Amino acid sequence: MIRYHNQNTGDVVEREHADARLDMLPNWERLDSDETPEAPTPDSVLKRPQASPGVALTSTEGPRAVAEEEHREQQEEAGDAPDRSAPKDAWVEYALKRAVSDEERAEIPSLTKAVLIAKYGENATV
Repeated sequence: MIRYHNQNTGDVVEREHADARLDMLPNWERLDSDETPEAPTPDSVLKRPQASPGVALTSTEGPRAVAEEEHREQQEEAGDAPDRSAPKDAWVEYALKRAVSDEERAEIPSLTKAVLIAKYGENATV
């Protein structure tokens, strides 16, 4: 019997014949018949910082971080959304403050009030 040891998980398996796949994989090693395997060592994935699912680890430095900070400040400066009953002109003015590109600003005046509310209202994320 040939014994193989997985260095990541600590699993030990026995095979009647040599297993080409296990011989090829870097985290599997052959054991001598009387050899005791070492304790498992976590791979690099387990050593990485962990975050909640759906939450990206972001850097607070670099051009992307600067752009994200500028975007956040722009959104805060836009203030609160107007009331739903406010005239369309108030919604256009608010949407122009929240717009992030020239293309977006160009289309805002042609949008209906309902679309502006849906896109830039309190629960909308831009």
